[in-house]
Amino acid sequence: MFESKLSEMKNDEFKSNVNALINMKLEKHKNLSEESQFYWTEIISGTPKFDRREAEVEALKKLTQQELIDFFDENTKVGAPRKKTLSVRVYGNQHLAECNSQKSEAVQPNTVQIDDIFSFRRSRPLYASFR
Repeated sequence: MFESKLSEMKNDEFKSNVNALINMKLEKHKNLSEESQFYWTEIISGTPKFDRREAEVEALKKLTQQELIDFFDENTKVGAPRKKTLSVRVYGNQHLAECNSQKSEAVQPNTVQIDDIFSFRRSRPLYASFR
């Protein structure tokens, strides 16, 4: 559905949507609390890029409809070669035996089992940055 909408969208409509997103990102903070929250979110998340909105706007200004279609085809649509999927399993105390049996099963190809989320996040190339 999204794929067909995107490919059938006229260039003017695409530009209009991009400009609306740019305008949303360039909206000034409505009050001191909102501005403070923006800065604290950057600090707490470990990504102190205080000009993030401006950088995103610059990237959006350069974005073309074909680039978005290519990105969708490569990363998002069903069967895309670079598509990533996250599956999370949470077991309660009453199901520890099932959890342990799942851990002992062989990991499927192209699968990463994450036991320590913090170490995994730190190992990612874009952790704590907007590059």
